[in-house]
Amino acid sequence: MSNLTIEGGNVLFPKRGEIEQTNITVKAGRIESIGAEPAPETDTRLVAENHYVAPGFIDLQVNGAAGVDFLTCDAFGPGQVGEFLLSHGTTSFLGTIITNPIETMNDAIGTLTRSNATNMLGLHVEGPFLSPEKRGTHNQSYLLEPDDDAFKAITEGFEEEIKLFTFAPEVKRAEQLLKRINTIGAVPSIGHSGASYEETISFIDRGISSFTHLFNGMKGFHHREPGTVGAALNSNTFAGLIADGLHLSPGAVKLADRAKGTGKICLVTDAIAAAGMEDGRYILGDQEIFVEEGLARLDNGTIAGSTLTLEKAVKNYMEFTGVGLLDAIRTVTLNPARLLSMEEEIGTIGEASKADLVVLDQSLDVKYTIIGGEVVYKSENNSRA
Repeated sequence: MSNLTIEGGNVLFPKRGEIEQTNITVKAGRIESIGAEPAPETDTRLVAENHYVAPGFIDLQVNGAAGVDFLTCDAFGPGQVGEFLLSHGTTSFLGTIITNPIETMNDAIGTLTRSNATNMLGLHVEGPFLSPEKRGTHNQSYLLEPDDDAFKAITEGFEEEIKLFTFAPEVKRAEQLLKRINTIGAVPSIGHSGASYEETISFIDRGISSFTHLFNGMKGFHHREPGTVGAALNSNTFAGLIADGLHLSPGAVKLADRAKGTGKICLVTDAIAAAGMEDGRYILGDQEIFVEEGLARLDNGTIAGSTLTLEKAVKNYMEFTGVGLLDAIRTVTLNPARLLSMEEEIGTIGEASKADLVVLDQSLDVKYTIIGGEVVYKSENNSRA
């Protein structure tokens, strides 16, 4: 494993809330020092003057990309998706499996787990225990009421790899389901839900700390029934947000920022196979998706995932809300790391943390992506390395 020095970059410290021009020295895959003069024996030097150095991005919700759908791909597909995400600064992502027949979901989880995607952190299971009314692109034919046998059939053999599990708290036996999710060590997240304000708050009181793609696929706000959205906005929970300007208006993104604060927002892509590809027809599980001008829909008009990338989400978030770069970067680094209880390892820049980093130019385009101190992506426009 080579040693790496990044010299003179404007380093973003989301945990400290500071930006500092300094050097970073990496040895054996971890940050050894910050601020020290570069050692002459360093194997790789990146001169990052006039560039930003941020923790590597973390995406909690990726259904596929680069022509690959995680429900139908072979073992090489996740690696292809991973390579695409690296070119956009994503050093950790959760491969997301949506509602399908139980056997299909378990098989797809197995395929992802056995893949060669170096930046896949684990799995996000989204369904099948969701609201039929708020199912979005999830096929109603495969939605289920929770029971132990169904949960076991989906997760069996891969319990440790599942990091996030989305469900609707108003479905029957949801309390039992929550206990099962906690038992395997996954983070339970409310999504695709028509739960009332009171129902949602009761589950927050039971320890729910996350909402999946806030506003999308959940009961909206009304002044006499604040609904699932109202409970999310009125609680100290994390909330995923798809800031592509299509799923949500800029005003809704700004509202979420003002209600939750940048410390509780996790920008996600909810990317599908069409991400990084031209407009056309694509597959999401067993459903056909139509993409026009970057917007993915089912044939009935329902929005079906996105073609967003995280560095674009950061730019949009800054534009929509007016927050500064440090706060925006926090939504794709420290916040998701905290949600997953991994902030000592990833999502921040500190001595002994894993050297997952991204170097951005002044336009916030990705110049280098680094995993464990190894440069795994280099923009063709770079003149120095």
